[in-house]
Amino acid sequence: MTLRHLVLGFLLVLPILLQNCAQVAQPPGGKKDTLAPKLVSSMPAARERNYTGKSVELEFDEYVNSENLQQKITITPQDSNTYVVKSLPLGVRLNFNKPFLPNTTYTIDFADGIKDITERNIAKNTKVVFSTGPTIDSLYLTGNIVDDESRLPILGFVVGLFASTDTLPINRKRPQYFARTDSSGNYRIENVKAGPYKVYGFDDKDLNLVNNTPGERVAFRDSVLNLNRNYTDVNLVAFRGYGKPRISRRERTDETLGLELSSGIASYTVKYGKAAYTAAASTTATSTTTTSTSAVSTTAVSTSAVSTTTAPATTPSTSATSSASANDTLISFLENPKMIRLYRPANRAAGDTLYTVITAIDSVGNSTDLRERIYFSPLKTKAKNRTSLTFQLSPPSNEPIDNNLEFTLVFNKPVFRWYTDLIVIGPDSTKPFKLTPENLIWSNNFSHLVIKQKTNPKDTLLFRLQKGAFISVQGDTLARYSTRYLIAEEDSYGLIAGHVNPTTVGPAGKNFIVELLDEKYKVIRSSYGTLNYSFGRLRPGQYRVRLIIDANANRKRDIGNVQKGIQPERMIYSPGMEEGGIIRVKQNFELTDIDF
Repeated sequence: MTLRHLVLGFLLVLPILLQNCAQVAQPPGGKKDTLAPKLVSSMPAARERNYTGKSVELEFDEYVNSENLQQKITITPQDSNTYVVKSLPLGVRLNFNKPFLPNTTYTIDFADGIKDITERNIAKNTKVVFSTGPTIDSLYLTGNIVDDESRLPILGFVVGLFASTDTLPINRKRPQYFARTDSSGNYRIENVKAGPYKVYGFDDKDLNLVNNTPGERVAFRDSVLNLNRNYTDVNLVAFRGYGKPRISRRERTDETLGLELSSGIASYTVKYGKAAYTAAASTTATSTTTTSTSAVSTTAVSTSAVSTTTAPATTPSTSATSSASANDTLISFLENPKMIRLYRPANRAAGDTLYTVITAIDSVGNSTDLRERIYFSPLKTKAKNRTSLTFQLSPPSNEPIDNNLEFTLVFNKPVFRWYTDLIVIGPDSTKPFKLTPENLIWSNNFSHLVIKQKTNPKDTLLFRLQKGAFISVQGDTLARYSTRYLIAEEDSYGLIAGHVNPTTVGPAGKNFIVELLDEKYKVIRSSYGTLNYSFGRLRPGQYRVRLIIDANANRKRDIGNVQKGIQPERMIYSPGMEEGGIIRVKQNFELTDIDF
């Protein structure tokens, strides 16, 4: 190899050697860097007045990283001035598109968006306050936010100040000043200019500072806040806002049509025919307040939940209240709060179109009309893809039961026919209890069944469904099911009782509800207008008790309406015996002092 070849080879590998030498890396070994970057200087300086620049810059004492900074920065007051983030070796610069508003105090908070490049320690004190006028606004507002249902603090909830003259609803405008709650639900809005403000709060799951996501929790102060001094304890209760449902997705096969809704509902009704469809199109489909129906769906054109049995084979009768013919109706049910499932009858072609108006009703009676042309897929469903008839049974077989037996069966599709002689409930299979129509309570278009029967077994109880006991609207039968329950002893239960002081209720008088909940906030029992309430025969477990002031005497709790300025009806939780208001019930144990 000649000298010329050696020199050429050296020149080829030289850039690689230089690149390896130039790489920035933390030196091996040594003490771990645990110190956060320190702010050395800022432009404008902290609390600077009469600032006329169009950029904001921070400089730190070490190299820093500022990834996704625009998602971290909060600027108050809010305006339409956009900016570009420029990362610097020792800091960051924000270049704004327009000059700042005159005589305005700005707060720019970088939160946890700036970290060092070695151990990603978060920089502290990265909030810059400055004014474009001769003074710094120094008023502040603090408070706490809790969830309406659980009364637990909410993390990351936006609390905003809106101009008192704003006419736009909060779902179309950003707040002028805002803050987010910490893990204790506390918030603090600082450097606010004196003046009257509306106070609103919302979840802001999409981080756009606008309450435009249906079903987000909202909170508001009843009256305009005249901020001429510092305010503390401006506490709010966040409730689930009413999200007007719409059909967001359709699951179409040749046998069923699933209509998925954007928000959950409690019930619905269906009107069939072009006349109803056209009439709904000529009116504005706005949300209205109506009398709430039951919490399960009972459509006016589907099978009746009051059919009686006259023979062992029980067939639900069909009733239709619309002007359409019987051939223009479909069996449907509420599969879950966000899904209405409709079934194609055998005598209707898949491609035939039905014009319908579905009135969706939420848990407090708000109703919305949804126009829908219903037809099914022409593609034949394979047998292996069909969903078999199944059910969920409550109580589960591993829980003891008492003699006031009550079984709940929730089917995955409506039941068309059932046979009471194939439902075996009794001490053993040779001595079943005779079931009558009064023992079987159907709802949600024959997909929800409650079996009630007073019994007196001593040790165990057999619950058995023979094959074919239930036949679905699609003709498939329920598989055989069998289990055995233990009968609980009388001293295996507990009791919760207490007194409601009329002073606590106030002007509502006896219009109040005492609710017993489990540890997951599910309502177990309730009592209306009873000053000395009592919940007996409780299985050992964890419970909560709350008092609802029924101000409008409609025997249910009404959530708020931010558009109409209506707060939720007042609710008070018992502090309980343990953290979180938990009341622990033990066997043969009575708690009689859970008072309000």
